[in-house]
Amino acid sequence: MSAQPGFYADPGLYELLHAEGTDDEVWFLDRVAKRHGNGGRTALEPACGTGRYLAGLARRGWTVHGYDLSAKMAAFACKRLAKWGKRATVARGDMVSYRPQRKYDFAFNLLSTFRHLPDDKSALAHLRGVAASLNPGGLFVLGLDLALYGLDQPEEETWSVSRGGRRYTHVMMTLPPDARKRRERILNFVTVPRPRGQKVLESAYDLRSYDADELAGLILKTPFALAACYGYDGKPAPLRGEQRALWIVLKLPDSSAGKRKARR
Repeated sequence: MSAQPGFYADPGLYELLHAEGTDDEVWFLDRVAKRHGNGGRTALEPACGTGRYLAGLARRGWTVHGYDLSAKMAAFACKRLAKWGKRATVARGDMVSYRPQRKYDFAFNLLSTFRHLPDDKSALAHLRGVAASLNPGGLFVLGLDLALYGLDQPEEETWSVSRGGRRYTHVMMTLPPDARKRRERILNFVTVPRPRGQKVLESAYDLRSYDADELAGLILKTPFALAACYGYDGKPAPLRGEQRALWIVLKLPDSSAGKRKARR
């Protein structure tokens, strides 16, 4: 698994930098589950971070469980979800080997976190592990950016947030991958205010790249079928279309549907 960004060691800072837009994303997760799912209201989030998505779903009546490799993140999320008791739980675990004690109806892994898995072996282990953790007809939503080898350009994204009259700024630079190495370099510069001046937290790591065909080929090796794709704007978007920032909706077969078909 690739290294985590340096600011990931501080759950409060990570939360501050990523909280904006969470309510809209939770609303859309709930909508996707209603549109494509099996009707169940239990959700699983691998690499759950601070638990902000889990908290949003819990507020909507879901029973949720998340896990994260970072002990600090898992502790932060656990404290955040404590008010929901047994309906919202968190454990420490990695995306490859962790298996929950029960099965769920819905799972999601957003923000290209899936791409921290460095090779097909670990990626397949994750996909198959999530599939084994879902009930029949269950969904798994992958949020990630796809590559377009040879045409991708370096990108820079900057955003700022304020807390207590202090301004925090995050600059994220992306260096495009090539088709052979399949590594996309991410550079982060987070400016943190201090009583005297400011501090810049720098970090760099690689994400595994996928173009549409590579991702589709990987999915074919799992129990999942591609149910739908949505752009980050919430509108349907083809897997091989112009938009490359996508929510990929994967679905398990519905065993009850199979039984009904067999009886005919």
